[in-house]
Parts: sequence; structure tokens; C-alpha cells
Amino acid sequence: MIKHKLKFFLQNVRKNKILTDLILETQKNIVDIILIQEPAWSLLRRILSNTNPEGDPLYGTLNHPDWMLFTQDYNNIKNYPRVVTYINKRLSRMRFSLRKDLINHCNINVIDFHNGQDV
Repeated sequence: MIKHKLKFFLQNVRKNKILTDLILETQKNIVDIILIQEPAWSLLRRILSNTNPEGDPLYGTLNHPDWMLFTQDYNNIKNYPRVVTYINKRLSRMRFSLRKDLINHCNINVIDFHNGQDV
């Protein structure tokens, strides 16, 4: 059983990295879970590749040290997830998991969590 009520924050950031970073920083002591629509995706770096001498591109969205990031897998920048979920690390005692076995879609994140006995 959850001892307290979880606090959520939902925002469509319209691919704005600055707004996403501002939300993550200002809400870290206020909310438990942040749901972001239209997150910004960009090239993070190139990774070693057997087929591409320049390396394969690795795209991603913002990470923050106080938040765990949950998002669907994607193949390329044209088909990136349109929703991401950030869960505050102070809740890390609960085990969270992204349930791609239930639904694997770029517009939906299904996340369950365990607090010892309950799901």
C-alpha cells in the first residue's frame, strides 16, 4: 500500500529543451512523477559501428540526476517517442518498470511499480 499520495506534473513542452530542464529542476522537490509530451530529441553522440566508419548516431532526450527516465524504444529520429516519464529518484525504493509487453507505442507509456507487496 502507498503511504502517501503521489503528485504528478504533466506538460507539453513542444520540443523545448530549456522548458524541460526548467521543469525537471524546479519540480524535483515538489512532484513525484513528471509526464512530458513532445520532448526534445537530439543527437547525443556517435557510437562505434561495424558498418558506419563515422559511427551510428545515438539520439536521446534530457536526463537529470534527480529523475529516472522512462521512454519507449525507437529506431530513428523520425520515429522517436512522443511521451516520456520522469520519476523522482526519491521513490527508487519502489521498483518501477515500463510495460512494453502490454503496449509498445510511441504515444503511450504504461508504467507499474511495486512497493514490496502490491503492484
